[in-house]
Amino acid sequence: SSGINAEYGGQKVEPTQCAQCGMVYNHTVAEDEQNHNKYHKRFLKASSFSGWKTERVVEEYHDGRIILVNQHDPKSHVKKMEEVREVVDIDLGITDRNQPPAGGHELQAFLYISNANKVIAAAFVEHIEKGYPCVSAHEPDDTGKAPLLKSDDAPMKAVCGISRLWVFKQCRRKKIASRLMDCVRANFVFGCTISKVKIAFSDPTESGRLFAQTYCGTANFLIYR
Repeated sequence: SSGINAEYGGQKVEPTQCAQCGMVYNHTVAEDEQNHNKYHKRFLKASSFSGWKTERVVEEYHDGRIILVNQHDPKSHVKKMEEVREVVDIDLGITDRNQPPAGGHELQAFLYISNANKVIAAAFVEHIEKGYPCVSAHEPDDTGKAPLLKSDDAPMKAVCGISRLWVFKQCRRKKIASRLMDCVRANFVFGCTISKVKIAFSDPTESGRLFAQTYCGTANFLIYR
């Protein structure tokens, strides 16, 4: 957002974090306020979940459940999946929202529903065939970020692509992302649990990279595009 530590009447204004939607913004900047209002409405709509008669519950926990949604489910289920994907994309800074999944495969969503009937986390996954080892020890490129891939590395066999992995800001550091990933690995291919070396992450954020490194137990976890 714009001018995050704005001067206001001679005083520095610290950014605010909305307790409901999690967005950090400066309430003294009109554009920030507008962006927050827009995102807030969208987030509340996407995250509210009243339950369905035909839920595909793949795992239950003391604080909620994980359901699986795919493109062949009833229209209302697919609509909810798309609403969640839109707010996840905004939160993760994904700008190319209409980009088709890799290799033309369809996205499936694992949605973590809290006991308060809110979507508090989501993993969007797809079938893939290969990934490349992450190498983050490179010099920063023109954008100032260290690239995660070496162009000459040979691909490795992979099965499941993690297109997006998201946990609501107020629910982080509670092992929810790990539970989601365990659930994806156990349910993505019928009848078998996918090994951590056969999953790959698409363009992770810095916090996503740190999570993948911890979860997979290696700094050279797989990445795909």
